[in-house]
Amino acid sequence: MTAAEATTSPVVLGALSPADLLERAAALRPLLREQAGSAEATRRMPDVVTDALAEAGLFRMLVPRRLGGHESTIGTVLAVAETLGTADGSASWVVALESVSQWLAGRISREAQEELFGVGSTAFLAGGGTPALARPVPGGVRVSGRWSYASGAHHADWATVALLLTDEDGAAVGGGMGLVPVDELTLEDTWHTVGMRGTGSNTWLGEDLFIPEHRFLSMTRLVEGTWPAPSDEAMYRLPFATLATAALLGPLLGLGQAALDLVVEQASAKGMHHTFFTRQDESVGFQIQIAQAALHLKTARLHAYSVADQLDASLVAGPDADAGGLGYLARAEMRAQLGYAAQQVLHTLQILLNAHGAASFAESNRLQRYWRDANTGARHAGLNSFVGYEIHGKAMLDRPDQISPLV
Repeated sequence: MTAAEATTSPVVLGALSPADLLERAAALRPLLREQAGSAEATRRMPDVVTDALAEAGLFRMLVPRRLGGHESTIGTVLAVAETLGTADGSASWVVALESVSQWLAGRISREAQEELFGVGSTAFLAGGGTPALARPVPGGVRVSGRWSYASGAHHADWATVALLLTDEDGAAVGGGMGLVPVDELTLEDTWHTVGMRGTGSNTWLGEDLFIPEHRFLSMTRLVEGTWPAPSDEAMYRLPFATLATAALLGPLLGLGQAALDLVVEQASAKGMHHTFFTRQDESVGFQIQIAQAALHLKTARLHAYSVADQLDASLVAGPDADAGGLGYLARAEMRAQLGYAAQQVLHTLQILLNAHGAASFAESNRLQRYWRDANTGARHAGLNSFVGYEIHGKAMLDRPDQISPLV
């Protein structure tokens, strides 16, 4: 598909099946590969890529059908992000995070849902998760602050900004999230990284912003499971922390698969210096490394899709079940699984770089970009494996000393 063809496809306003979404994601891979260099150089998604992803409907996977979205399963979000990740980790990351942002925004209020997702709307959100101190005022809250890591911010219509609510004495009383039109904010160029450069994850700045009540969400109550959903779609019963973290595995799995495919493809033509092998694929040592890499990647995929399957299956438990049928111990285990899966992708890439050799680090070799992107994405705080292991271990031992509210 050429860039011109990608941007003339019709805007999607109705629900698409998982197969349709995956087909559209696969069809966009040539465009993403073609534009990956531009994304790296400019440190943002090229407009042609963002437009094509939007027009394919890939930003609306976790928007309700009644509002023109697809109301997809978490497994579908994971699979679409994995498919895109085989072409460009940054584009995949933006799609995965946008899906989470739109789900989160949909938990605020019905009025906010209509503002953002009303039929015909193509609202794009980009959020910052570092909370700023906010004070309640009549009709809402006021806040000034900086919100970093706003992936896709260059193309956003709305920002989701993290808040730490304070009382009149300045004491913290709970966490929140607010929706702010981007024309009320300034975007600071802070995204200077070696990996995931194309996400454009810069920093929002806001001064004395007023966020009305209907655009405010209590994250404390959401995580506790006491914040009422504004509508009755089953997807809004899912535990936020788990679904948000699960989506991040899609780009990593795609990058791991792209790296494995590249090394296998080139093995029949690439020699091995200082040996008598004329081709890499003649070497038993190389063959063993390829098998090890493939199994590490398969392990990551099994854990990631196991979590997605549990989330999707939990929806049949009904609205009265604990967090949609997922208790704390189950969620703690899934957080550990997702961190473990991210580490397995990194093991995959490390083996592949060793097997492929020094040529992996040529600027013209896509392998070094896959390595940089995966190592950057896997350092997301939600994928910190040792935090996940500790949360899981404490839950197994019934320890009361919790270390994170996001479980």
